[in-house]
Amino acid sequence: MSQFPAPERRVLSLHTTLGTDPVELKYVTLYYPVSSSKDGLTLVFTHGIAGHKEQYDPTITRLLSHDQTRATIKDIWVLDFPNHGQTALLNRPVLDARKAIGKGACTTADFALYLRAFLSSPWLNTSSVVGIPHSGSCTLWILALASTNPCPTPFALVMIEPTLMFPSLSPTDPRSIHGAANVRGCLAKRDRWENMEALVKWLVGGKGVWRKWDERVLSTYVQHGFEEVNESESDGKSYVTPTLRKDEESPLYACLSHTVEPEALGRACRAVEEAGRGVHVVWAEFEQFISKAAREEILDAAENRVVSQRIIKGAGHLIPQEKPDGLGEALIEILDEIMHGVGKRKAKM
Repeated sequence: MSQFPAPERRVLSLHTTLGTDPVELKYVTLYYPVSSSKDGLTLVFTHGIAGHKEQYDPTITRLLSHDQTRATIKDIWVLDFPNHGQTALLNRPVLDARKAIGKGACTTADFALYLRAFLSSPWLNTSSVVGIPHSGSCTLWILALASTNPCPTPFALVMIEPTLMFPSLSPTDPRSIHGAANVRGCLAKRDRWENMEALVKWLVGGKGVWRKWDERVLSTYVQHGFEEVNESESDGKSYVTPTLRKDEESPLYACLSHTVEPEALGRACRAVEEAGRGVHVVWAEFEQFISKAAREEILDAAENRVVSQRIIKGAGHLIPQEKPDGLGEALIEILDEIMHGVGKRKAKM
């Protein structure tokens, strides 16, 4: 087996908008130059809320360990959103300046424009893009594809646990209940630790979601999802805090932030189907966030254009964090189907 390509950390600039204001934002990407194949696929990974690009490292390692799959991939891009991960450190002056004058935090609509700007960039203008979003970032791809000024249509789209919601959402739906709880809980949660050692002890010693994470993903989260901030230059005191501030994170969990019209989802799926190999979905085994009824609702709105479905055994909603190897194996199968045009299939149980 040939050596894996080492990811290149690239810092790029995007002209986009926040609210109605045109801005230039920085973003840090991981870029994998996998092969020289002109006909190979370009994979674009995007993370969910409070995630970061490095969370996909174990999944990509498993994906590239498969020789045949690696031969079908030209390159891979993994993105941070503008106030997430290490990208947040570069954009913090712009983000804080906007908050200081009451402009508010980034919205999912802002993220969708940011994604559209990247997909429309020269780096991708000759690429056969396969979008691979998780959770809340699935909403961004649908918004970008269904807008009046849509982004270039990807060759295929693989949605991992899409938290898509529709205007008819019931307040008793698990997505409503968990979304409201996350909005409140995010503002109340701890966001300062005296050092990285204290942070790690808190993450692994509590009852939070992190105790279920793969150790490799947890390690990247500590390394790339937090920063050390100087509290006072005079006494040298500092503390550790998330790069995504909790007042920016909280509103992103609101149901309205992930609500799209069913017609918009259908239009986006139709466009991807006509452009290439259509839409594929990866579900978690445990229905923590998306019930069976919600899945059926999403599939119906997609006009039954979903080409394939898979279920990752032993995973909850946070599939990339909990079962990165299982996700990698599923992506190997899906990319094989995308390259060879295999028809519809049922979910693997």
